[in-house]
Amino acid sequence: MSVGEIMMAQRRMRIGVVGANGGTDRWGARAHLPAIAALEEAELVAVCTSREGTAKRAQERSGARLAFWDYQQMVRSPDIDIITVAVRIALHHPIVMAALEAGKHVFCEWPLALNAAQAAELYGRAQSKGVAHAVGTQARFSPGIMYAKELMDSAYVGRPLFFHMTHFLSSAVEPRPSHRWWSTRAEEGGGAILIASGHALDVVRWYLGEVAEVHGQVQTLVKETRFADTGEVVPVDAIDTVAFLARLTNGVTGTVHVSNACKRGSGFRLDIYGTEGRLSVESPHMVQYSPAKVYGAQGGEALHELPMPSRFHQVPLLPADSQALQVAQLLRQFIRALQTGTAFHPDFGDAVGLHRTLEAVVRSSTTGRWEAVV
Repeated sequence: MSVGEIMMAQRRMRIGVVGANGGTDRWGARAHLPAIAALEEAELVAVCTSREGTAKRAQERSGARLAFWDYQQMVRSPDIDIITVAVRIALHHPIVMAALEAGKHVFCEWPLALNAAQAAELYGRAQSKGVAHAVGTQARFSPGIMYAKELMDSAYVGRPLFFHMTHFLSSAVEPRPSHRWWSTRAEEGGGAILIASGHALDVVRWYLGEVAEVHGQVQTLVKETRFADTGEVVPVDAIDTVAFLARLTNGVTGTVHVSNACKRGSGFRLDIYGTEGRLSVESPHMVQYSPAKVYGAQGGEALHELPMPSRFHQVPLLPADSQALQVAQLLRQFIRALQTGTAFHPDFGDAVGLHRTLEAVVRSSTTGRWEAVV
C-alpha cells in the first residue's frame, strides 16, 4: 500500500451529504445522516442543501462541521473524502458529475440518473478519474436479503428453474407532500419504473444473474393526486404499474409485477423455485428499507421461516427496523473497500445495467414484443 492508502485505512472517512434538508420526510435526513452517525469509521463533516437557511438548520440538527448551499463549493472542499447524494433524481447527474470531476468518491442513491445514457456517462467518468463509486440499491445490505443470497450461493434450491417477484406499494393512491411534486412526473423519473422496479429487480439480478430480454407493459393507472399539505390536485403522468416476463442470460425465466397503486400494498416478495427446493423473501414495504424475512423448503418440507443468523446485522447501533440500517451497512462495506483497495458492488456499472433493463421494459410496452437489454 502507498503512504496515502495507509493513512486512509487508519483514519475515519470524512463524508459530505448533498440533500440533508428536512426531517423524517426527506431521505437524506432520514437515512444518510443516521447511517453515518452509526459508523465509527465515518465522520459527518458537511451537509449541503439548496438554500443557506436550510443548510444551517441541517448543520445544527446533525452536528456537521461545515454547511454548504452550493454543491459545487462542497465537492471542492479538501475536508471531504466521500460525497453522498440523496436529492431528487433529475439532480443526480450534475451533482455526481461535479463530485467526480473534483476527485471525490461518490455514493449516489438509486436511480443513478434519469436514463441509461446519463448513467453510462457517470460510470465512464468515475472510471477515468480512478475514484470509488457506489449506487444505492441498498436492499443488497438488508440482513434478510443478504442471508437469502448466501442460501442461493450454497444451492439451497438446487438449480434455479424460475422466479416470481412482486413489489406492491401504495404511494400512488395516498396523498403526498407537495415537495414530492417530481414523483408525479415521468420526465423527473417519478413513479414505479425507476424506483420501485429498480430496487426490487436489483435483488433478482443479484441472486440469479443478468436479464437478457423482457416482454411487458407499463401503465399509469392513477392519473391525478392531491398534495396533502396544500390540497392542490395535480395531474400524474409517471408510470405507476409495471408487469413483465424476463429471460435471464442463464436461461432462467420469471415474472415481475410492481405497482405503486395498491391500497394496503403487500410490499416485496420474491419466490425462487429450483430442482431441490423453494426460497421466498418478503419485506412489508419498500424493499430498500424495510426488514426482510426468509422462508424455505427442501424436499418434502413445508415452507417455513428460516431463522436469520445475527452476523448479517452488521451495524449494531441501528435497530433491525431502522430505515437507515441498509444504507449504513452499504456505507460500511464501501468504506472497507476503499480502505483495502478492493472492488465494491453495487457500483455505477451495475446501475447502468439496471437502467438498461428497465428501459427495455418500457420499449417492450411500446412495441408489444420481446426486447433485448442493450
